[in-house]
Amino acid sequence: MQTVKASVRDTLTAEERLQAVIRLDVPDRVPVAPMIYYFAAFYTGISVYELWSEPGKYAAAIDKCFFDLGPWDVYYPINPVNPNAYVFVLPMKIKYPGVDLPADNICQVIEEEIMPADEYESIIRSKLPPLYRYLNFMLTLAGKVQRRPTKGIAAKLRILTKLLQQKNYWKEEFQKWQARGVAIQHGLCAEAPLDTFSMSRGVIDFSYDLMERPEQIRDAALALSDGYVKLSDYFTSRTGIRRVLVFCHRTSNDFMSPRHFKEYALPALKRIVDGLISRRITPILHCDGDWGKNLEYLHEFPKAKVVLQFDSRTDIFRAKEIIGGHCCIFGDVPAT
Repeated sequence: MQTVKASVRDTLTAEERLQAVIRLDVPDRVPVAPMIYYFAAFYTGISVYELWSEPGKYAAAIDKCFFDLGPWDVYYPINPVNPNAYVFVLPMKIKYPGVDLPADNICQVIEEEIMPADEYESIIRSKLPPLYRYLNFMLTLAGKVQRRPTKGIAAKLRILTKLLQQKNYWKEEFQKWQARGVAIQHGLCAEAPLDTFSMSRGVIDFSYDLMERPEQIRDAALALSDGYVKLSDYFTSRTGIRRVLVFCHRTSNDFMSPRHFKEYALPALKRIVDGLISRRITPILHCDGDWGKNLEYLHEFPKAKVVLQFDSRTDIFRAKEIIGGHCCIFGDVPAT
């Protein structure tokens, strides 16, 4: 397969360009890394239902976008072989196009309690080794968000099998993109533990938890952090991409105060970042929402080792002033 170049003036490969900006070096040009998902369905004339339910049609749609509208430097992998495996990204019940919704709707998440409040203490007191503690918690949640809720060891093993199938599919998919000269953004994506709590408790109950049991939240997130790192190490070593997209969907100032972030969210996030970096894995923090009042605290991360992926809720120019000399900033070109 022929390597595709965006410009005849390129002097770096896409992977070299991506690594350069992570190190805060000056690349030959700014790397382009679009997140393309629903757009691909509308652009290529397939339904959103086909996009999420048929991996082959997803791949063909993304390919058409790449050759018609690209090329780009960095591929953002979203395609789940089985959506149930994506509970590690979104531990909530989901309404799917073509199943619960019209075929061209986007997915909708249901904000409700999945995790009981006493689970924090169970996590803290667990005697399981870190990886098994983390997997046991996440697979229990996965069983609860299935269309037909399941529980027990057999159910957890079925969900784990689907997750491992994702690993095998990704490895093959990544090799295809790398043969084109495209870098892969991450070899695993997973919600940070504290954000998982917010999603699986529901935003209202979790907001009460922050007032009533913040130390439990902090300690439970810390108790899951080492397992998160170990799973990341396993996945990225097998997909061959030593970068992890750490979803931080619920730790912005839209969901908690800067004090709560510093005291209860940052300790576990820092442990994950440090643990990944110690294993030569680059953390890419997907920072949804307004992080404006959290930016100063991010100087606690090692310099030139972390990517901060912001959306339009964060003033990216102010972020550049505060943290740009310390961490690589990724974003945010409006979809329009």
